[in-house]
Amino acid sequence: MNLDARLLGLVEAARSKKALDIHILDVQGIATFTDTFAFVSGTSDRHNRAVSDAIFERLRLEGERPFSTEGDQNGNWILMDYGDLIVHVMDEETRRHYNLEGLWDQGRTLELPPELPPSNLA
Repeated sequence: MNLDARLLGLVEAARSKKALDIHILDVQGIATFTDTFAFVSGTSDRHNRAVSDAIFERLRLEGERPFSTEGDQNGNWILMDYGDLIVHVMDEETRRHYNLEGLWDQGRTLELPPELPPSNLA
């Protein structure tokens, strides 16, 4: 299944900030509170904030605002709840420790588009 425009925008925004290990999981019919999880890693609290800010801004430009956000102050795990989409931006240690992807392993992993090599502008 291809990603819809909203999820493609999320992936592009995360990649624009050099996010690591982007994983999008379809949990429709499994979770009662959302349809999709997006898991993204950063290398530090500051990097996580930059990634979450880019995602927030991209989705805002598409007319979406999260119902709630958590973790902005600490930065090691930032959660953005868009209702049918929940975005987790975590440092790698926190992501390994909580293993949310393992908890939702019955979900279907959505295929990401390949990363395009950077263009060489002269």
